[in-house]
Amino acid sequence: MNSAYILLIISAVIWGGVFHVIKYPLAVAPPFVLLIARFTLTAIILLPFLIKDGNYRLVFSRRNFASVLLLSIVGICGYNIFFTYGMQLSDAATGSLIIAANPVMTTLLARLWKKEQISAVRWGGILLAFVGLAYIVFQGRFDNALHLQLGPGNLVLLGAPLVWAIYSIESREVMQRVPSTVLTSALVLLSLPPQAAVAAYQIEGYAWATSPPFWLGVAYLGILATGVSYLAWNEAIKRIGAARSSVFVNLIPVTSLAIAKVLGQPLYAHHYLGGSIVVLGVILASQGGAKKRETQ
Repeated sequence: MNSAYILLIISAVIWGGVFHVIKYPLAVAPPFVLLIARFTLTAIILLPFLIKDGNYRLVFSRRNFASVLLLSIVGICGYNIFFTYGMQLSDAATGSLIIAANPVMTTLLARLWKKEQISAVRWGGILLAFVGLAYIVFQGRFDNALHLQLGPGNLVLLGAPLVWAIYSIESREVMQRVPSTVLTSALVLLSLPPQAAVAAYQIEGYAWATSPPFWLGVAYLGILATGVSYLAWNEAIKRIGAARSSVFVNLIPVTSLAIAKVLGQPLYAHHYLGGSIVVLGVILASQGGAKKRETQ
């Protein structure tokens, strides 16, 4: 098997586990206390990429700094606010499948915002995936849409793939000038001050500081889910390209559901049916090529 595929599978498995692991540290600590601990650990791990060969000069140059700061606010702070608060109010299976809408939202936003040409096959995948997503969010009852009977965690979680789509689209230009590992290091580092400020406001005691589940969760999230997975994912993209790598995002809800089943967590019909539709739609959207422009 191609080593790049192994890296992608490793990333997908680790990210699938996040939806289960994050419950434990959130049970003993406020969300931003967990976030600042997680990303401080990640920043320490990734800092050598920023320091090596003076890469920090590239990131903090007049040309790049404003864009990098915006990406940090949207892609790190914004995404994790929606994800962490949403996961407090949702279950791992539903959460993983909602986050799996990332590629679809990115494609749709790129068409509406950047006017990218999308093929009919990709439009079909987008529509199919959003039908599946709606089926999950409305908990298998589309009449919930009429009465807005939605789980609050599901609504909050919908913000995560949306801001990540914005981040993905805007980061393309920056990554043409800044290596992905260096950019990731800078994004994490710049996200620490605002997260630390909110974490200080949320602290109402320090029981979490002596809690093994909290620190085990931080280790998993900071070392594996952010450090190892991002580096493995970036290396795979470097070897085989982003287009071929993106389809492996579909493994994240699959691995999360497998973990949920192993842990004995209940899965319902809307998880299986809606999840299957989402995955099928994402695959279809990923396979559909860009529509060719007509020549004059």
